[in-house]
Amino acid sequence: MSQTSHDSHRIGRRSLLAGGATLFAARAAHAQKRFEGQRITYVSWGGAYQDGQKKAYCDPFSEATGLRIDQDGPTDYAKLRLMVGSGRVVWDVVDVGAAFMHGAEQQNLFEKLDYSVIDRSRIDPRYVTECGVGNIVFSYNLAYSTERFTADNHPRVWADFWDLQRFPGKRMLNASAPSTIEVALLADGVAPDKLYPLDIPRALRKLDQIKDNILWWETNSQSQQILVSGAATMGMINNGRVYDSVQKGAKLALSWEQAIQSVDYLVIPRGSRNIAAATALIDYVTRPEPQAEFANLMVFSPTNREAFRLIRPELQEWLATNPAYADKVVLQDGLYWRDNLDAVNRRWTAWRLT
Repeated sequence: MSQTSHDSHRIGRRSLLAGGATLFAARAAHAQKRFEGQRITYVSWGGAYQDGQKKAYCDPFSEATGLRIDQDGPTDYAKLRLMVGSGRVVWDVVDVGAAFMHGAEQQNLFEKLDYSVIDRSRIDPRYVTECGVGNIVFSYNLAYSTERFTADNHPRVWADFWDLQRFPGKRMLNASAPSTIEVALLADGVAPDKLYPLDIPRALRKLDQIKDNILWWETNSQSQQILVSGAATMGMINNGRVYDSVQKGAKLALSWEQAIQSVDYLVIPRGSRNIAAATALIDYVTRPEPQAEFANLMVFSPTNREAFRLIRPELQEWLATNPAYADKVVLQDGLYWRDNLDAVNRRWTAWRLT
């Protein structure tokens, strides 16, 4: 593509985004800054991810409606449970993972969303529940150092991750059971379409093989830091974090083979004192413009298909829902984790402590 056509493409995209922002601003002006003087707290996973959401979701909504949106994080499930249980809820919109969302929804930890306000028709129906709206699709990929491994000889599948002879060095895995259990079973030869229900003892036996070589991460920011620092030569990390690191000069790459796809949802904790404003913010996030803006910043796939027309073409290879990866990736079964999360966590915690 020539520089002129490239510049024209960027100008065209900016015009589309600006047009969407102008439309929303006009509607908000008509509403006469309906949330002027009100404030809510938005909670997410911290780091570049939450910075991107603030810029794409919160700041434009705040500017248009007068709502003050405070940021808190990272998301802490135990803290959320404690707030709801005690009746002292100070969070209003929370970004949560699919495994937790499905279980917590059953446990009545969230407000039921008002779909007379939130336009659920904008979102792929697979990503909408009674209490949660999917705002992004992401994947946990096998990422590796391009300084330690060459383009011709690098880990591609999870069995390679377990191969300490061919690919030496520390490995990095998620300290939570969801996704980590899946990759262990894939490494042990379980076919993707035979993963569920998960064979937990088999997965733990597989993890025993490399337990002494694992560095565990508990937040997405921490996973990024571990890989960028070189403390681990490879690791399980979400695709957006690798993209962000590479743009900042990190020598990393990722494989799309056997990547685990998942969804993050926006929810309102039960007992929030700002339900109307929180609901309006979630409705805004279902629009294509903020989802495209976030995808362009952080390379997480939107849940609104219309957002793709506003996403830069050069980012397509980084998107978890790229059609080219359809036969390579594995969609995590959120309903399995809804029904089994607590039981698996008990076994997982006991294993981690041994």
